[in-house]
Amino acid sequence: MPITPEPQNYEQNLTDRKLGHEWYGWDGNVDTHEGFIREPKRLFLAMAAGLGASIAALAAGAIWLVELRLNSLHPFLGSAAWYLWGVCSVLYFGHLGAVAIALLLRQPSSWAEQIVHQWFLHFGWVERFARLFGISKDRLGYSLVEIHNEFSRKRRALAAEGRILCLAPRCLERANVDEIRALLREYDCDFYVAPNGALARQKIVQAKPAAIIGIACERDLLTGIRDVGHRLPVLGIANKRPIGPCKGAFIDLEELREAVVVFRKQLGLAPCQSPTSKTEVCEATHPATTEKELLA
Repeated sequence: MPITPEPQNYEQNLTDRKLGHEWYGWDGNVDTHEGFIREPKRLFLAMAAGLGASIAALAAGAIWLVELRLNSLHPFLGSAAWYLWGVCSVLYFGHLGAVAIALLLRQPSSWAEQIVHQWFLHFGWVERFARLFGISKDRLGYSLVEIHNEFSRKRRALAAEGRILCLAPRCLERANVDEIRALLREYDCDFYVAPNGALARQKIVQAKPAAIIGIACERDLLTGIRDVGHRLPVLGIANKRPIGPCKGAFIDLEELREAVVVFRKQLGLAPCQSPTSKTEVCEATHPATTEKELLA
């Protein structure tokens, strides 16, 4: 594991790095930055349940207040409002329960996976609710990515043909990039360092991989899995950011190794390859981006 860099002062953190669009507005305060996040899957489930319960309670209060007025317009309107409230509540908590049960039983469920994908699309609603309890977007996002990863790990097999592609951001420490490259060469996987999300998506279209391992911050993992996770198997690995976002990040190599082994098993490949195996190692190329900037 690379040596953790010394913290920088406020001015340095704002002037000597190129922030990704998800981090525009960061104040440069390393002390309050959540660089090492690890949250359980139940965090997102609890926040989603709390949001649903709050909306249901507010809706019930509103119906109670206007029930007499509704019945004066038509004798069945009040009952219809309560019926609609009940159906929506059952559907919401039924979907939530389906995911929770699938996680507890450790059994893949296409229905539950579709529900989780919808959570990525509507993540902002749960995030606003979680903010009331002092839970950051990154902590909540980590929990949701872990839920998604659990389903990806439990798939019995992948029918798609192709290779495993690992996508990494340019904010990783150079030493960590070299370690990642060596590990992926050992398992015969493709590797691509992407300066931005657009080039990462372009590489996915070109490579047509069977599975993707995405390395990024929680914010970029949320958008990446939201965009491609419903079409391709994806495992997300959140990076560690000791000096703030978009610079000096690294990952735990054992997390990467576990993800590679999972996908190789699902693809019906041997659990390990010789370190001398040949692999296509791809580097992002951009006319305005040097190799030093790419891996800084």
